[in-house]
Amino acid sequence: MASETYDYESFDNTDHTMKQIADAIRHKGYGKDVREAIAQGFENLDKHLSGIEKQIEDIKDQKDTLNDIFK
Repeated sequence: MASETYDYESFDNTDHTMKQIADAIRHKGYGKDVREAIAQGFENLDKHLSGIEKQIEDIKDQKDTLNDIFK
């Protein structure tokens, strides 16, 4: 059986990649750091999804404008 190593450094910085967040969830030794990593992951997803939703709305507006022009 492989031995599991844990990382006991705090997870305070909020500028992490999703890979770093996933690694923290898997390897942090303290529950508070795992919870922080999970929270940062959700915040990261929300930020990216909000950007995608904005882009979709902009495309819909452009489509409506083009439809009005070419009626």
